[in-house]
Amino acid sequence: MAKIAIVKLFNGLNLAPAQLAGQLREAGHEVKVIYFKETVALPTDEIGDHLELDYPGTGFVANGKEYSVDLYKPICDSEMQLLIEELKDFNPDCIGYTVFSGLIKICGETSNRLREHFDCPFIWGGPGPTLEPHKCIEYSDILCINEGEQVMVELAACLDAGTDYSTIQGTWCKRGEEVVKNENRPLMKLDDLAQPDWAREGYVFVNGDSVERNYYPENNSKTYSIMTQRGCPFSCHFCIESKYQDMFGRKDSLRRKSIDMIMDELRWAVKNLHIKRVMFYDDVFTVHPRWLEDFLPRYRDEIGLPFWCYSYPTTHDRALLDKLKDAGCTAITMGVQSGSERVLKENFNRPTKSDRVIAAAEEIVGSGITGFYDLITRVDFETLDDLEETFEFLLKFPIEMNTFMLPNMTSYPTYKYSEDVIAAESAGTLNKPSEEDYDFYHHLYLLSRSTLPVEKIREIKDDPKYRETPSLMTEYFDHTPVINFTDYVPKRERQVG
Repeated sequence: MAKIAIVKLFNGLNLAPAQLAGQLREAGHEVKVIYFKETVALPTDEIGDHLELDYPGTGFVANGKEYSVDLYKPICDSEMQLLIEELKDFNPDCIGYTVFSGLIKICGETSNRLREHFDCPFIWGGPGPTLEPHKCIEYSDILCINEGEQVMVELAACLDAGTDYSTIQGTWCKRGEEVVKNENRPLMKLDDLAQPDWAREGYVFVNGDSVERNYYPENNSKTYSIMTQRGCPFSCHFCIESKYQDMFGRKDSLRRKSIDMIMDELRWAVKNLHIKRVMFYDDVFTVHPRWLEDFLPRYRDEIGLPFWCYSYPTTHDRALLDKLKDAGCTAITMGVQSGSERVLKENFNRPTKSDRVIAAAEEIVGSGITGFYDLITRVDFETLDDLEETFEFLLKFPIEMNTFMLPNMTSYPTYKYSEDVIAAESAGTLNKPSEEDYDFYHHLYLLSRSTLPVEKIREIKDDPKYRETPSLMTEYFDHTPVINFTDYVPKRERQVG
């Protein structure tokens, strides 16, 4: 039996530690998961001594303020000592990190400090090592490239037996001064996965001067996060799924668990975590209507908890939404991303017509399910015409659809979108709106969510004082920002002019 410690920087949503813990424990190994530090979101003018991730998240919140998210306090010696003590108490044979691109710097910092106290191999896995292995191998002995469940079990077996682990398929591994770059591992069948292990006795949260044991990250809101599938049918250029399709092939990349397997997991969560609601974090939950025909009645009858999920404008209709609601769906988020058809087609690889997006939103509203939408702003390829088109789109978009924040585009390394940005910057072909333009249109975007008559909104847009001081529009904001998808949202209707 090997002892594997998994360190998760920050206590936000991440399903990987629980899945890896389940896989390792099923294979007979011992696991300890340590969440280290927390993040906060603050107005950009109130950041103070907080630090940002390598790729900071920012956006315009529905209360009319610019926010920075995923901010954290610098690592202090006392909390680092607590992390060291927790690991020493466990005495791991290996220390694993789950890493995305924005965490490479801080994960590297903590890894280097832990190496002063632990003479065991360090393995990094997740999007960061998969997309930027040359950068990550500097801090780690082993990198897991793409899916990690089988890699971790094989590594644990090697550690237990004291055998060489440098040739494990799906890894990069240091062997002396050499880096062994092993071939990719085929995508696994999801029914070969173990059940994620969220048993609280295996989890610890270290933050500041405190240690919380028997920790469950979603405990405060009594929600359970689950993915029934991996992969996505679409290839949006700003999304990691399109990059994975390029790297590992699109064929068979979209896989779904069996219904029996999902029901077993959810029944365990109901019994042991006393959850009150379920969050389906599939990239597009509504992608397989025939699968849902079988799944939804069983979910309703065997689980019966309210749930939230993602959809895409072309993957649902009113009939499917009615079935979702009957099964317990109380909220749904639909990706919009831009109101400019040019940006959707040319820069996002999402060639969806605005009329269909609006109709899809109206179907959500008509079903009685609370609707949310995602819309990305500060897109590198946007022009003033695109901002104007997005504003006009939002005037037609049902105000019953809600949003918490308009996030700024984050250009992650190696994505197709990011590569296109680099090429356009080199060619000098970008024609970005000014900060003043964005400030004006961001306020207009949120003004479109108010109950004001459209005629009044247009009057405000044409009034020079609002162009000069966009924040004056906030007096008309009569929508309450909703932080959690499962929160109650009051019904609202547009006033008649």
